[in-house]
Amino acid sequence: MTRITEDLVRKRAEHNDGILATLEEVSLHQLNIDKIELLGHMCKHLRILYLQSNLIARLENLHKLKELEYLNMAVNNLTKIQNLQRCESLQKLDLTVNFLDKAGLLSVQSLQHNDHLAELYLLGNPCAEWHGYRPFIVGTLPQLRKLDGQQIPPSEGIAARQMLPGLLQQLRQELLADGIDPDKAAQAEDDSLTSDDIAETGCRDESGEMRRPWCPATRILEHRESQAQEAEAEGRRKAQQQSYCNPDDIKTQLREDFPAIQEGEDIRQKNEGKWEFTLQDSANSLAVELDVEIGRYMDTSLVKADVQPLFVRLLIKGRLLQLRLPCEVRPDSSKAERSAATGHLLLTLPKEDVSGAASNPAYSRPSASLPAYDRPSSVLPTKIQPISRMSQAGSGNTRVAQETPQNAATMCVDVDDDNEDFLPEL
Repeated sequence: MTRITEDLVRKRAEHNDGILATLEEVSLHQLNIDKIELLGHMCKHLRILYLQSNLIARLENLHKLKELEYLNMAVNNLTKIQNLQRCESLQKLDLTVNFLDKAGLLSVQSLQHNDHLAELYLLGNPCAEWHGYRPFIVGTLPQLRKLDGQQIPPSEGIAARQMLPGLLQQLRQELLADGIDPDKAAQAEDDSLTSDDIAETGCRDESGEMRRPWCPATRILEHRESQAQEAEAEGRRKAQQQSYCNPDDIKTQLREDFPAIQEGEDIRQKNEGKWEFTLQDSANSLAVELDVEIGRYMDTSLVKADVQPLFVRLLIKGRLLQLRLPCEVRPDSSKAERSAATGHLLLTLPKEDVSGAASNPAYSRPSASLPAYDRPSSVLPTKIQPISRMSQAGSGNTRVAQETPQNAATMCVDVDDDNEDFLPEL
C-alpha cells in the first residue's frame, strides 16, 4: 500500500512548483493509500483535499488543517465520522460509497461543531437505506444546506428537528436489538482495519470460486491480491526483458558454424532467427523452393548454406534455420539466388526422383501469396539476381557469395505478350 510522503505530495503539487508551505489544493486519489498522515504538518494552508478511491479506514491527522473547505473521501473504507471537529472552515464533505451503517449515523453528531458545513454526501453507504436517514441527518446538522446534492428547504429543517428525538430513540432501540451498544458505537473507534493482519472474509463455493461480502476488509484483501499479481507479472516481464537484452545470453546463442550431426540423429526443425520463409514445390513440380526473407540490407557474406538430400540448413548472421525437406533432392544441382529488390534468398533444390512419390506435405510450408504465374511483375523471378551455386552433396557448408552483376544487355529478356503462361528464363 502507498504511504503519504513528502516526495509524493511534492509530485502532486506541480501546479504550485512543488512548494508545500503555500499549497492550497492537492489530489491524492486512486493511490491505494490506507492512512492519512503528514498533511497537517506539511500543508497547513490546504483548502481542497482529494483522497477518494483509496483504502483509508479512519479519519485522522486532519485537525491542523484550519483552512480546509472541501474534503473528498468518497470510495474508501470509513465506518464512522470522526476527528473533523477542529476543521473550522469545512464547508463540503463527500463520504459517498463508504461503509457507514446505522451505528455510524450516531457519529454524524461530531459534525455539529463545524458551523460552516453546508454540503454533506453520504449516498452509497448502508446508513442511507435506513427509513429515517434523511430527517435524522437534517435534524442533527441544522447548518446543512444540501444533503446528497438536494437542497434542504427551511420547512424540511423544521420538520426534521421535530422528528429527531423520536428517530434517535428508535435508532438506539434498533441497535440494541442488533446487539450493538449505541454509546460504544458513537464513541469507540475500530482500528482493526489498519492492521496488517486481516482475516479472510469469504469462502469458496461449490465451483471453487472465492465469494466475499462487500466490506472494508474485502477491499483490502482484494487490493493485496491484485498487488501480488502485478508484482508477479512485473517479475516475469523483467525476466523476459533480460533474456532478450542480456548481451551474454545473445552471445551464447550466436553460432560460428553449423552444428555437427551424428549418424542416425533425427533432424529437428529449427528457426533461431525467427525468419519468415516458405517451403514448397516449384511451379513445374520438378524442384523444391525455399524462400527466406532475410532483409534487403543484410550482407550476403553473413549467410551460409548447407544442402543435404533430406534437409537444408542456413546460418544467417549466426542464427540457424534447419528444415527437413518434403522429398529427396539433388544437392549438387541446387542453386541459390538473392533478390536485388527485396533481399529474399531463394534456394531451388531439384528433386531426385521427379516421377516418384509426391512430396510429403507435413514438411511443406506453402506461401499465402499467389502462384508464380499469377504474381505481379514486381516479384517475378526475373527480379532475382543469381548468386553462387551450392557445393556438391556432402561437402559441408557453403558461404553464399554475391557474383558480379550482369550487364544490362544480358539482363534483357524477350517477353511473349500473347502467351499468358510464358515465364522468362532465369
